[in-house]
Amino acid sequence: MKLSGELLSGENGVFSASYLNELSEAVLRLRNEGKQIAFVVGGGNIWRGRDADLLGINGTDADYIGMLSTAVNGLMLKSCFESRGLKAELVSSFLIEGTAYRRHPSEIRNLLENQVTVIFVGGTGMPHLTTDTLAAIRAVEISADLLVKLTKVDGVYDKDPIKYVDACKYDVLTFDEAVQKSLGVMDLAAFALLRDKNIPVAVIKGTDPMELIAFLHDPSKGTLVVPNLEEVHGE
Repeated sequence: MKLSGELLSGENGVFSASYLNELSEAVLRLRNEGKQIAFVVGGGNIWRGRDADLLGINGTDADYIGMLSTAVNGLMLKSCFESRGLKAELVSSFLIEGTAYRRHPSEIRNLLENQVTVIFVGGTGMPHLTTDTLAAIRAVEISADLLVKLTKVDGVYDKDPIKYVDACKYDVLTFDEAVQKSLGVMDLAAFALLRDKNIPVAVIKGTDPMELIAFLHDPSKGTLVVPNLEEVHGE
């Protein structure tokens, strides 16, 4: 799951206790259904790189600040999950002694198989690459069946549904259609990697964590992006 930092924030602070509790409950239910779960978390509730110009900060430093912000969010998630009795571990693109460690993909897969929820932080460890790219790389490394992108809307639309009341939602798309129509599902580097490795992408409403469970039982709750339409419903 690709979780943006903005979804973690409340109206009056960096973190929303109610959201974190709801997300923890959703993860617990998914775990009880036997799902193996990993998160890539952003840092936008703490720092947005686009604010760098306002402070005169160069882009490279801004990206490193963002990477460290994801580690703060990851530790918060880990703590909340563990408070519900879930096993969780931070895996970082760079070492944070005593908190998060780098892991070989085989180690990560072993953690998932042993019912540990894995939280990826630190971005790619390199500036100028997005957490979308990290999500795609990690999905490939752990041989994920599905990459879920949690957003503020309930799927992919032909235009911004917040601005346009006549925006139309797609239930199913192919990767090629999404690129041809410039729908902006993910950044193109991440999207191309997922397409090449045949890992489908689900875009669902992340503001309500229970939509995670609803989508798995009813894919019409979001938008599914697949390599080709024949693969939908196992056809």
